[in-house]
Amino acid sequence: MSSSPAKPVSLTEIKTISSDGKHDGREMIMLDVRSPSEFDAGHVPNAFNLPIDEIQDALRLPRDQFKDTYKFELPAQDSNDQGVVVYCQRGGRAARAAGYFADAKYVDNLYIYGPGWSEFATTVKN
Repeated sequence: MSSSPAKPVSLTEIKTISSDGKHDGREMIMLDVRSPSEFDAGHVPNAFNLPIDEIQDALRLPRDQFKDTYKFELPAQDSNDQGVVVYCQRGGRAARAAGYFADAKYVDNLYIYGPGWSEFATTVKN
C-alpha cells in the first residue's frame, strides 16, 4: 500500500459535503469505512458504507458490478468533477482506506476526514 495523497477535510467542510454534496468544486461521494453495524448505529448524513475489509476487492470490481453490490457509483480515478472522501471512527481505518484508493490511482480527487465519526457525532443533536 502506498502513502496516500488524500487531502484532509475539516468538520466544517464535512458538514458542507454532507449537506450539499460538494467540495473543491467537485461532487463528492462520502464513504464511511467502518463496519455495517457501526454505520447503522450512526453516520454522517448522505454517507455510503464501504467497510474497510471490502475496499480492496470492491475497487477491482467492474463498475456495473460495484454499483449493483454497493448501490452507488464511484467517480473515475481521474475525475475533475467528482471526488471521494473517506472517514471512520477516529482516522486509522480511513488512512488505510485512503491508501487503498491511492493504490487504485485515486490521487487528485481523494480526501480524508481524519477525526471521523467521533468528532462529527458530538455535533449531532438527539
